[in-house]
Amino acid sequence: MTDVVDPARVWSTVAVAWDAHVDYIDDHSGESTAAMVARVAVREGDRVLELAAGPGGLAATWSDLVGSTGRVVLSDIAPGMVEVARRRAEPFANVEVAVSDAAAIDFADGSFDVVASRMGLMFVPDPSVALSEIHRVLAASGRFGALVWGGIEHNPWMTCVGMAATAAGIAKGGPPVGPGGMFSLGDPDQLAALAKDAGFVDVSVGAHPVAMRSEGIDAHLQHVSSLAGPLADAFQHATPDQLATFRRTAADLAAPYSDDDGLNLPGLALLVTGRRP
Repeated sequence: MTDVVDPARVWSTVAVAWDAHVDYIDDHSGESTAAMVARVAVREGDRVLELAAGPGGLAATWSDLVGSTGRVVLSDIAPGMVEVARRRAEPFANVEVAVSDAAAIDFADGSFDVVASRMGLMFVPDPSVALSEIHRVLAASGRFGALVWGGIEHNPWMTCVGMAATAAGIAKGGPPVGPGGMFSLGDPDQLAALAKDAGFVDVSVGAHPVAMRSEGIDAHLQHVSSLAGPLADAFQHATPDQLATFRRTAADLAAPYSDDDGLNLPGLALLVTGRRP
């Protein structure tokens, strides 16, 4: 899979697709998202920052939880995503949006009671910096929760696509397990240690199965190739022969997960939570 040279540009290019597929995204991540929201325990009047908020799918949830006396900021490194989130946040007077890098959060110390992130922390080249920034912007006793993808071996929904793209010559490089890669935080012990080293207490890491169901291989490939920023970028330059090889290889890899209703590809998310003392 490809190296991300400019994450703001790469993720902005798929913002329209994320907007169009927000229901699909929220559906497959519903259980893990609910667990994250429950663990950060948002209360009325809280100040909430969501990092890597993408198209702003949680705008209504956060708005309802903090009430009229609270404040919500949906942030993302990609300006294109922030513009999509801005439209989704318009109905809510207590929700605003901002372009912000998780490794350099543009808010003062102690600005928030809760910081949350869905599937964004692992893309930060040095997650220890992001966790230190989260710790900094949290007030005393503030809570944080972040969902990341588990180990690559637990996520065939993505590996069948990535391996096929590599075999077809569409994607370059090895599996995205190094710094900033999709599966770079897949070790629960490492994830917990990073949070503790950043100064968090009451740290826990839990595993949450994710089911990626689709009508068939073509629907699955369409979803993943249009939503995965680095891959979407690479697919723009693929030849017809490469695309044919990609489709054939992905279908073979996904075949064990086929049933009468289509494909049911498993995945695994990790939820790390903690509190600033």
